[in-house]
Amino acid sequence: ARTRTGEFPTPVLLLAGVTANFFFAALVMLIHYLSDFTQSFRIVRWLMGGLDITSYKTLISISPMIFIGFGVLMVFSRDLNVISTGIQSAISRGVEVVKVQKIGFIMASLLTGAVVALSGPIGFVGLIVPHIVRLMVGPDLRILLPASMFFGASFLIMCDTLARTIIAPTEIPVGIITAMLILLLLGGLVLF
Repeated sequence: ARTRTGEFPTPVLLLAGVTANFFFAALVMLIHYLSDFTQSFRIVRWLMGGLDITSYKTLISISPMIFIGFGVLMVFSRDLNVISTGIQSAISRGVEVVKVQKIGFIMASLLTGAVVALSGPIGFVGLIVPHIVRLMVGPDLRILLPASMFFGASFLIMCDTLARTIIAPTEIPVGIITAMLILLLLGGLVLF
């Protein structure tokens, strides 16, 4: 299913992503089904996404993974920039494309896994924020990576503040707010 250059075609990647999504969603449903009432409530709450961390100890426990993942991506940002211009171009400039792509994939997975394990899947922040930031600062990953991190954190803090104040003293899960804001933003862009 690979092309001559060793890449997977886009339809194959999309199908693999959809298949993996269904498989892991089924696993989550199985765990949810086997859980008692209290665990079930906690699972549903985690699936909505939130920043209601119980202690700084939990936050500190994922810090090494965040710093290592971000640091490694910054070290390889030049090579990743070259790869973004085209694989053949990167190979001709001496970039070990397969190695750099694997390292980038592993580090991005480490970062994503650590954050999602803590906060739950907060919708659209990791999907939309880097594209918005790319429009503001350009495609250079040496600038784009830290800018996305800070812009994403600022956006999430704003959404969490809304989530905590809209119907205070009850808190809406922040994942609901982020999804609604992003969908309103995208809807506005489509209309105009």
